[in-house]
Amino acid sequence: MNLKQLRYFLAVAEEGQMTAAAKRLHVAQPPLSYQIKQLETELGVALFKRLPQGVTVTPAGQLLVSYAQQLTQLSATAENKVRALAHGITGTLNLGLVSSSAGVMPNQALMSWLKQHGDVQLDVTEGNTYELLDDLHKRLLDVAILRTPFNQQHLVCRYFDSERMVAVLPKRYHQFTQRRQLRLKDLAALPLIKYRRFNELFHVAFLEEAFEPQYVMTCDDARTAMHWADRQIGVALVPRSLAETYASDQVIVRSLADRRFETQLVLATTAESLATPLVAGFMAQFKQAKAVD
Repeated sequence: MNLKQLRYFLAVAEEGQMTAAAKRLHVAQPPLSYQIKQLETELGVALFKRLPQGVTVTPAGQLLVSYAQQLTQLSATAENKVRALAHGITGTLNLGLVSSSAGVMPNQALMSWLKQHGDVQLDVTEGNTYELLDDLHKRLLDVAILRTPFNQQHLVCRYFDSERMVAVLPKRYHQFTQRRQLRLKDLAALPLIKYRRFNELFHVAFLEEAFEPQYVMTCDDARTAMHWADRQIGVALVPRSLAETYASDQVIVRSLADRRFETQLVLATTAESLATPLVAGFMAQFKQAKAVD
């Protein structure tokens, strides 16, 4: 099994037709069909079910798709990094972003650095902290902006300022207009929209306060929580920087008084990635690094 076969396999899987895949790859159909057959012979399984109008991926083929995508992406990344190493700070920086970083990034440091290095391109992957952390360790990402808490072992990190979680309330909750902060018990009777990243944190806090919160929605994207609060569905619990970026005149933003509800964005990379001029130059624009063994 080689990269050429995997690229051919992915093209057929995505196109659903040998003819369309051959056209996309700029090859004749017989060599493409031969490579797919060779791959199936080597693996000892059928990867496609042949139909009169094309092909569909078998269960074995579906399993191979995810591995093939990772392998071909990793190959492209390795080629890019090795070539860029000889030219210093140039090439493509694979950057991971959590949705709740939208209130902080891009910041002035990043924009200045990109302006100084016009040959650098960003390839941005969006996901939750755990997805991006996995990609970081697999070397599919060079750096990632993550949200605490998470396991920081074997990472080199730079930290943004800590920030308080806030409640984003529809305007109909006018009783909180004069309040600067809310206590947990103030949320007891409110319909809450929870950012899944903080499931455990809120579960423990509400348990200790001895009341059952009324969740109307749990989501993976903090911006979605903000949008639904803006549409008056419920009260979103999100980081302050994001709330201040996306809050409209239809909502009220109030801090949560409990000190447990503090969080922090972290710019993280691995020691291996930091050894490249591109990543080292990028990380140098941010705060003092802290390596966690």
